[in-house]
Amino acid sequence: MKVLLWKIGALGDVVMTTPLLRQLRARLPDAQIDYLVGRGVRVVLDGNPHLSRVLEFDERILFGGQVSRLGEILEKLRGYDAVYVLDKHWVFTLLAWLARVPRRIGFRRRAAEGLFLTHTVRYGEVAHEVDYYLRLLAASGLEVDASDRRLELPPATAYPLARPYTVLVNSGGRNANEQSSVRQLPVDLFRALALRVAREQQVVFVGSAPERAYYDALRVPDAINLCGSISLPQVWGVLQGATRVYSTDCGLMHMAGALNANVTGIFGPTHPRRKCPPGARSVWSDEARYDAAYELFGRIPRGHHYFGELTVDALSENACHE
Repeated sequence: MKVLLWKIGALGDVVMTTPLLRQLRARLPDAQIDYLVGRGVRVVLDGNPHLSRVLEFDERILFGGQVSRLGEILEKLRGYDAVYVLDKHWVFTLLAWLARVPRRIGFRRRAAEGLFLTHTVRYGEVAHEVDYYLRLLAASGLEVDASDRRLELPPATAYPLARPYTVLVNSGGRNANEQSSVRQLPVDLFRALALRVAREQQVVFVGSAPERAYYDALRVPDAINLCGSISLPQVWGVLQGATRVYSTDCGLMHMAGALNANVTGIFGPTHPRRKCPPGARSVWSDEARYDAAYELFGRIPRGHHYFGELTVDALSENACHE
């Protein structure tokens, strides 16, 4: 049997699919199980022991509307007995149908989105993304272990940092399909958190190269800014060795959740019951302003100011637990 999991990205979203592929392998030990993913995020799947192959495609074909290149994706979809369509937009399910994959398992937000699928999971209620992916397994007729929600990453690469240290991340909302800052803490509040942590431990910042200047501008005494200067596997090593990780809702939060038992997820427009890494702590003060349309349809909230009721004490106490 040949099975394909298909997702365009992003990094954190792909990490949240790892319990699904692990359980899929356990149910189908002799199957060929491949994962087709956007080129920019395959790094979080390379070497995964539950996959037969990791395949990639150019995300610009879909994000850039390069219709003339759709044949490249169709060619990669063909020849499978079943495909788990892990993105929710109808375009992905349509392409799976055009590729003539016999069994097409995916999400249905609106009624029309199920037209090209043979097995559907209704997507809408507040539930964790990991659990939604596992529901796809159940929809295809396979047994689910609801307690197995552990996130996985390839092996980390050690990076020399003296312990103890705490990692802080203020990111999110910057990817191929979105350019916003709604998931990021206000700079004054984030700097206050960093200064509070710096009284007790070394502060370390990780992120992309374009974020380096942001963290430098915080002027946190003796902080180590590694943004853009180390590889992603080295970032994983840093996250793994941290005493604690504080992170807004972004890919690094999910990666930290796969590596470290002491993660605090800081939430604004997104719901911690959807996105907080299993076992991590969460801090959230915006339940009254929550708009599900952001997470369901990618509709960026306008006119709302998030994190306004959060304090440094609330962030550092980590009172809430997911």
